[in-house]
Amino acid sequence: MQIAILGAGRVGSTLGRLWHAIGHDVTFAARDAARPQALAAELGERAHAASVADAVAGAEVVLVAVPVPAVTDALQAADSLDGRVMIDAANAFGQQQVTLRSLADAFPQARWVRAFNSLSASIMADDNHHEPPWVMFLSGDEEAKPVVAQLIRDAGFDPADLGGIDDSRLQDPDSALWLNILTHDEATALVAQVKSGDTDAAEQSALRTRVRELAAPFEKFRDHAPADPAFFLEHLSRSVFEAGISWRVVEAKWDGIREAFHGFDPAQVAAMPPTEIAAVENDRRVIRNKAKIRATVQNAREVLAILDEYGSIRGYLASSPDAGAAAADMRRRFKFLGDTGVWRLLTSASRDIE
Repeated sequence: MQIAILGAGRVGSTLGRLWHAIGHDVTFAARDAARPQALAAELGERAHAASVADAVAGAEVVLVAVPVPAVTDALQAADSLDGRVMIDAANAFGQQQVTLRSLADAFPQARWVRAFNSLSASIMADDNHHEPPWVMFLSGDEEAKPVVAQLIRDAGFDPADLGGIDDSRLQDPDSALWLNILTHDEATALVAQVKSGDTDAAEQSALRTRVRELAAPFEKFRDHAPADPAFFLEHLSRSVFEAGISWRVVEAKWDGIREAFHGFDPAQVAAMPPTEIAAVENDRRVIRNKAKIRATVQNAREVLAILDEYGSIRGYLASSPDAGAAAADMRRRFKFLGDTGVWRLLTSASRDIE
């Protein structure tokens, strides 16, 4: 099958690799041509880089995996979407709402299905989802869904059909089915419970998913955490500053934040006097959120308490029986750290371990 992938970020590149490995032809297109070209060079035969118009022109299926603000621009850059199966993998947060219904109404010549938006790229990558084949939800155009269901199987997932275009709301961010790692039986039961209004079942399923998703990064970090506690405090602090803010904004300020907080040396950060904290709150090099700045200082003090009690970050992590218990303890100990913050902390720290 000829597949155009609009977007060369984590979702687009992950699915492109999976489909290419099974034998499909994939063409990447993105605003910055360098990334599609790099992916095409990496994958070799049957992988290409092109403009949006050229990629869509040669495709039977188009995966839309660009940030929500760029979705409409990307689609308008295509000459024609007539008859193509369009897979909406973009997630809308806050005011940036682009629903499957709005896409189907704006581009009625295409056949729209929503899929690949409900699991994180880290779960979709490599063989992380093959044993068992985690469920991938889909909804949308009835004629197009069988095509997308087969592509879901080709990528190594088990498809679960939620219904028509308007049922795609069940896949929205923060819904019971979003970022939920489920087997087929679990997914079938949860969908029935959600549709019946059983919110308790949805919450319990979400809790099991969080533990599953955190297991691998937690175990890697627990077993290989660097001896320098600044490594832990830096990843913790990045999670704090990214709460409610695009990671790109935080990344642009990170060098200034690191310098303002003494390279995240816990002892130096914990000892920052009120005058220095006030200076940081007015420093243009940093994100001047007083609550997050003060949370970073308080979290440094908590890191020192952990070192005093357990001897090292590795010792602290090893004291928890599993990822769920560790996450609960970190949420209790550290300021400005919720479920998503713990996930960011463990996944980014484990990824940065050599």
